[in-house]
Amino acid sequence: MQSADQELKQHGETAARGRRGERETADSLSLKEPGARKTVMQLNVKFLTGAVYTLDANPSMAVSTLKAEVARKTGVPAHQQKLGSQKNGYVELQDTARLSEYNLSPGDTLLLVVKEDASFEVFLMTDKGRKSPYTIKPSELVSEFKGRIYEKEKVQVSQFWLSYDSKQLEDRQKLGEYNIAPGGTIYMNLRLRGG
Repeated sequence: MQSADQELKQHGETAARGRRGERETADSLSLKEPGARKTVMQLNVKFLTGAVYTLDANPSMAVSTLKAEVARKTGVPAHQQKLGSQKNGYVELQDTARLSEYNLSPGDTLLLVVKEDASFEVFLMTDKGRKSPYTIKPSELVSEFKGRIYEKEKVQVSQFWLSYDSKQLEDRQKLGEYNIAPGGTIYMNLRLRGG
């Protein structure tokens, strides 16, 4: 049972976090301190149009995870988002970095620029080890890209699957959701025949 002093101290810390825009969550426990709670901070994401969205974020989350949250809330696909912070001069947030690397504070505002869906060239490594160039758009579905591969490589769509950066590309997803880099290599993998 807690003493009155401990209860007051805990209430004071909770109130201070509330004033700073922070919130504790019981469902995300720290690995360093069993039973400890991680702090969730609220960040504002502002469009150039002036529209502002508030999101809950954990300082240890990757920028790509924050972009996925922005996509869910705003409808702007993650591959078309360019997030930046004006804290200590403008800095563009990189997908693989953690939010903590940018010294963001609760209540900070990130700028969101929606990028044009421009096409770019990638390479397809076939099952025979041959690299073929393809021009793709991030908004193109994987299934549509596989159809173009069939036309050029003459391998039935049902006979292969694609991977990029060791991740299988799912037919119903857009290519942009896999953060495929210009000049990157997508691998064509043949399906094994059962017997």
